[in-house]
Amino acid sequence: MLQRSQTLFLLGVFILSLFLLTGPITRLTLEGSEYILKHSGLLDAAGNKAGVATLPLSALFITVAVLAFLNIFFYRHRMRQMRIAVFLILLNAGMIGMMFYYTFVAKSQLEGALVMHQWRFVLPPINMILLYFAFRRIRRDELLVKAFDRIR
Repeated sequence: MLQRSQTLFLLGVFILSLFLLTGPITRLTLEGSEYILKHSGLLDAAGNKAGVATLPLSALFITVAVLAFLNIFFYRHRMRQMRIAVFLILLNAGMIGMMFYYTFVAKSQLEGALVMHQWRFVLPPINMILLYFAFRRIRRDELLVKAFDRIR
């Protein structure tokens, strides 16, 4: 049933994950020149690649978005939905670590650069909270179904 509240939480995770693919994660400023760390790599102000390739980060962003969207349609398999929600929470935790790692790599490549994290940097923790809420609602549905089965 697609009108459940956990569907809204999973849809929110999907939409927020797509926002990660649209713009800068971090801005680095070095002696008047600005560099942008995006999911596609480190770019200078002109849009040329500056050397840090972030293909694993792009793959992780896309994986989280696709799994969150597919998880909406597993409403008949609540145990699978719960497992995927926990897996997505772990992927988002890994995403946070990878975002910090690539920011560190970009900063070490541009020695002395000033790092300014953009608002997209807080999306994975928000995703984790939404996934936790979805997990709780899915679990509540599963317990409700088991209670009705015991009554029959």
